[in-house]
Amino acid sequence: MEHPSGPPMLAPTAASPPDLPCRSARKRWGDLVFAWLCRGAALGVVALFVLLGVFLVIEAWPAIRAIGWDFFRSTEWNPQTNQYGALAFIFGTLATSALALVIAVPLGVGTAVFLAEIAPRWVGAPGSFLVELLAAIPSVVYGFWGLMFLAPVVQDFFNLLGKVIPGLTVPNTGGMGIFTAGLALAVMVLPYVAAVSFDVCRAVPRSQADAALALGATRWHMIWTVILPYARPGIIGGCFLALGRALGETMAVTMLIGNRPEIRFSLFAVGDSIASVIANQLNEAETDMQRAALVELGLILLLVTVAVNVLARILIWRVSAVRSRQGWLDWLRGRTRTPVDLPAAKNGRPPVVVPRQPRRLARFLDRLMTVVLGCCLAVSVGPLLLILGYILYRGVGALNWDFFTQLPAPAGEPGGGLAHAMLGSLMLVGLATAFAVPVAILAAVHLAEYRNSRLGPMVRFINELLGGVPSIVIGIFAYALLVRPLGHFSGWAGAFALGVMMIPIVMRTTEEALKLVPDSLRNASLALGATSWQTILRVTLPAALPAVLTGVFLGISRIAGETAPLLLTAYNSSFWPESPNQPTPFLPYYIFYYSRSGYAEWERQAWAAALVLLAVVMLINVGVRMLMGQRVLLASRAD
Repeated sequence: MEHPSGPPMLAPTAASPPDLPCRSARKRWGDLVFAWLCRGAALGVVALFVLLGVFLVIEAWPAIRAIGWDFFRSTEWNPQTNQYGALAFIFGTLATSALALVIAVPLGVGTAVFLAEIAPRWVGAPGSFLVELLAAIPSVVYGFWGLMFLAPVVQDFFNLLGKVIPGLTVPNTGGMGIFTAGLALAVMVLPYVAAVSFDVCRAVPRSQADAALALGATRWHMIWTVILPYARPGIIGGCFLALGRALGETMAVTMLIGNRPEIRFSLFAVGDSIASVIANQLNEAETDMQRAALVELGLILLLVTVAVNVLARILIWRVSAVRSRQGWLDWLRGRTRTPVDLPAAKNGRPPVVVPRQPRRLARFLDRLMTVVLGCCLAVSVGPLLLILGYILYRGVGALNWDFFTQLPAPAGEPGGGLAHAMLGSLMLVGLATAFAVPVAILAAVHLAEYRNSRLGPMVRFINELLGGVPSIVIGIFAYALLVRPLGHFSGWAGAFALGVMMIPIVMRTTEEALKLVPDSLRNASLALGATSWQTILRVTLPAALPAVLTGVFLGISRIAGETAPLLLTAYNSSFWPESPNQPTPFLPYYIFYYSRSGYAEWERQAWAAALVLLAVVMLINVGVRMLMGQRVLLASRAD
């Protein structure tokens, strides 16, 4: 029988009717199983964050119950007499963070304004690229550079002050102390302030800026009266994000602050911080009470950083909401985004609005602030060039074949290498990636493809909070979850800690990538008879694969230089890593340990290790930017 408008129709067979329901049932079951798998991954992210808080409370409960409020009022920290007071550590944490913000906020905002409003493209593109690279440098490299370069410079500055100011006594601390740690922290958090400020400055409607210029304002006056007031909530949010990063910083502060629990209001004061005392003492805790007190410090750090990050997200969200609302108002009114309705010129282009000639003082101030903002960019990029140049200068001469092939030599003896640590780092990063990437991608699929789910906003919010948790707190979580119950350090525990840190980065970049896939591809796949899970796996994910790989490589570069959580989980080993069930060596540990050893040969190998680690991280970040052509998300911490 011929169909009048198509190919001949086949006669139904006896097997056809029962086969179609079976196929339909298989499709429904496939979609259902895949949807529940994605939902389980999303709930797993929430469960990780909840378990983190629960384990910290359980581990800290003996100290909370026994010490009470005296924990916050006392400066005495003496495990021998069973006295634990956190006030000195809280002071050190707040002092270094406040100093870092005082330095980083003006420089970061000035850099962002210059890049967003003043810099030509040939300056703005490489300038923003170099500033963002500051966020890619591992914390232990910052600490090592600060210990070997920044601290001696600070000590020379202090000695000069002692000669200039009569009667001023300058202690010889080697330049270490709260001031030096604050300087290093300022360099570390500056890219976060600059990135968020840049984004919110670009979010200001151009109609407002153009209107100010059309009314005769200079460029600086337009920035001061239009751009900065509009972007103020977002800039403040970026400052809070930077504060959360500074509060949880561990390795750089540990290596530079002096590690003395005391409170002194002095430029030359040394101190200690919450993160540094946890990193230094948790593994060697002599009693259960000391361990509980250290975990309570971690719980305090978690609560503070979560509160700071929540406030930052709310402030940044306000800028996005206002911009979105303004766009809807303009659409409803039927207006364009030009400052005034002017007739088109004869060539079809709008006429150029020439502002009134500004006063001489206003013109001078505009040129002056252009120079000042340009100097902010130069000062922001300067530390990157100093770190890269100094480590390259000291590290190249320390590299040799033995460094890549041999085990460490005993203290004071020449030779040896760190081949086992490089292999251990590769193993830890590989295991962490194998754990984090599937969970993150499935959770991102749930957020992007199942948008009607009520879990979406909560999972997305928890993921952002998880991305802001300090690394030392995640290390405590892995220590309590895996190390203590098993009774020994292991590569599994270290890989778990790194995987928890990697999930928020991969999850957020994957969600954003999936949202950019056109709905027409999904509809075409479904129209051809594919099921939902087949469409996602064979159409949507392959289309978003380049951006997904970008997120994976960003996550790898984020965890490759981590030190603090691995000190509490993988610990270290002087032998080749044979199994993840044993303590596992990793390269950042030797940078941290060798830099403070006092042996010239070990310090030389620390320079070589820092160069290798920095080269790997930089190559990953630069490669991702060049190959994908996308602006890097700062470890998912900038909104």
